[in-house]
Amino acid sequence: MVHMSAPDDKFREVWVEAPEGQSLCALINGDVGWLMYLRESGDAGFSSRNPDYDGDPKATVEYCLSNGQRDEYPRLWALPVSTVERAVEFFRAKHAPPPFITWHNDSGDGTNIPPMD
Repeated sequence: MVHMSAPDDKFREVWVEAPEGQSLCALINGDVGWLMYLRESGDAGFSSRNPDYDGDPKATVEYCLSNGQRDEYPRLWALPVSTVERAVEFFRAKHAPPPFITWHNDSGDGTNIPPMD
């Protein structure tokens, strides 16, 4: 199942749900976005990181959720929108977290998503 919203032309919120209960969320602002992978409902999950980012470590990007709420997340978490869209398509097809994304475990349970070789 896919849920998409566009409260503003430059902001998008995309949710893709897999049959087994996992979900992937993409928040997009213009030409960047960040990803969140949840293994199940209520999971703290994983968030994307950009290993190529070398800018200000305190920089943030604003995102607008479908309910109008605006949040800011570190720029270090943001990826090019083409990578975010590729990740959404991968998840939609494979029902698994994209291995070409660098994931940070937000739940702190020690689980890792192995990178693609």
